[in-house]
Amino acid sequence: MRLKTFTAPTMTEAMALVKEHMGNDAIIVSTQDIPGSGVRLTAALDRDPDFEDDGAPAPALQEQLEIVEAALTRHNLPERLRIRITNLMARETAAASAQQLLAGALDEIFDFSPLPEKNTPRALAFVGPPGSGKTLAVAKTAARAVMKKRKVAVLSTDYKRAGGIAQLEAFTRILKIDLIQAKSPDELKARFAEIREADVILVDTANCNPYLDTEIATLNEFMQAIPSETILVNPAGIDADESADIANAFADGGATRVMISRLDVAARLGGALYGADSGNLSLCNVSMTAHVADGLTALSPLALAKLLIPSHRADTAKPSFSEVMK
Repeated sequence: MRLKTFTAPTMTEAMALVKEHMGNDAIIVSTQDIPGSGVRLTAALDRDPDFEDDGAPAPALQEQLEIVEAALTRHNLPERLRIRITNLMARETAAASAQQLLAGALDEIFDFSPLPEKNTPRALAFVGPPGSGKTLAVAKTAARAVMKKRKVAVLSTDYKRAGGIAQLEAFTRILKIDLIQAKSPDELKARFAEIREADVILVDTANCNPYLDTEIATLNEFMQAIPSETILVNPAGIDADESADIANAFADGGATRVMISRLDVAARLGGALYGADSGNLSLCNVSMTAHVADGLTALSPLALAKLLIPSHRADTAKPSFSEVMK
């Protein structure tokens, strides 16, 4: 007998999945209500010659599915997103590992678009709520560009926060980059024109409360003053609905990609991923350390799968930078 688990928003949809993948002879072994999200069914089918072609997972694949589901639960992914990922994986017939099985599903759900490492015609403007790690993200991006021999210019509109300019200036001084301040959209436009020939132009913006329309509007005025692409810096380890609210607010303001920060102090990615999905934002990079020189890790489906399922799979395990980059 072979067992297979299905999750869906309703019992009708779950039964339809059972019929699609296991046929009319499948027997429902157990059902479980998931409060506010849906149902989970476990179905069984006796072994027979025709079963091998019906799409049900082989024992090794079933084990991989269980590893992935445990990892998604550990990372606190909301049930709605877990269901989508699980259903995509259930269609597979073979995978080299649980990480690769998960990577295939992630590739279908998310868009992956790492920050460019070559010259960029538009400024990269980093935005986000207080404490999200924007300044460190700017410093890391600048360091990476400097190490690749690019001509880098850094602008800051963060003139109100005490110590905001000083923190970034400490980084740019080490990198031998001039830090240029702009206190208004017009001044930003003028300063941008002066450094237009730089290979990479980065903008560190002021903290923005996503729940205050006035602050979002002010941020948009700055961003519309120059040719730019807005990158949301959203931290890992926060509530999923909170992350979704943040992502939606900044997406409405023009953000196209999201960088997940603070992975040096957070072990769970569920909230950040839910935010990216809710805001329809491309996943670009993650910040896994507070050290500027270590830079940023570009996200791909497999790199994200490695973050979610470290090879050693301890309950509290966090993968190393080198493991994700393999």
